[in-house]
Amino acid sequence: MSRLNVQFLDQGFHRVLFDAVPAPVFVMDKNLRILDCSLAATRLTGKSRRLVKQRRSGEVLRCIHAAETKGGCGYAPACRDCVVYQCIRAASRGRRVVRRQARMELVSRGRPAVVNLRVSCQPFTYGRSAFILLILEGLND
Repeated sequence: MSRLNVQFLDQGFHRVLFDAVPAPVFVMDKNLRILDCSLAATRLTGKSRRLVKQRRSGEVLRCIHAAETKGGCGYAPACRDCVVYQCIRAASRGRRVVRRQARMELVSRGRPAVVNLRVSCQPFTYGRSAFILLILEGLND
């Protein structure tokens, strides 16, 4: 096997590749919990991977609706209309959702702000576990 093939199979290569994606990428479970994220995602959230993992997407993205109910992200009445929530739910049922536009109300610098996003979700399996790839692209850029 050539040296390049050995490097490609190395797990470190895949981390570098994942972090090279310019859009925020999150690996999610069906319960809206973040299992991993790209470097661009940490820049978007302003939080390290360690602080992002096992938290729900709305909480990490600072969705204003995430704090409306005791259950948090996924349980507020507004969550039913949330494109990110809908995409993750559809992907958890095996459907691929690509490039849906969303208007999210987030807290930015302590104030509510509307952010326009393009949302893509892709279900995938690794071993016997199911995951969801969530990609967020800013339309305000």
